[in-house]
Amino acid sequence: MIFTQEFLKDFERLIKFYDLHIVKEKIALFEKKYGKIFSEFEKKVLTKEDFEKWDDYLEWKAYVKSLEELEASIKRRS
Repeated sequence: MIFTQEFLKDFERLIKFYDLHIVKEKIALFEKKYGKIFSEFEKKVLTKEDFEKWDDYLEWKAYVKSLEELEASIKRRS
C-alpha cells in the first residue's frame, strides 16, 4: 500500500489531536483534584513548601507546556 503525502499529513494531524485530548484529560484531573486552574495552583505551590504538591506541580506544568506546544503545532499546520 502506498500512502500519499496528504494521507500522511492527515494521519499526523490526527495523532496530534489524540495527544491533545490525552493532555487535556490529564490537566482536567489535576484541576479536579485541587479545585483550581494551573496558574492558581502554581502561585500557591511556589509560596509554600509542600513536597507532595511539588511533584504534582512539576507533572502538571509539563502537561500545560505540552498542551501549548501541541496547540501551536496544530495551528501552524492549519
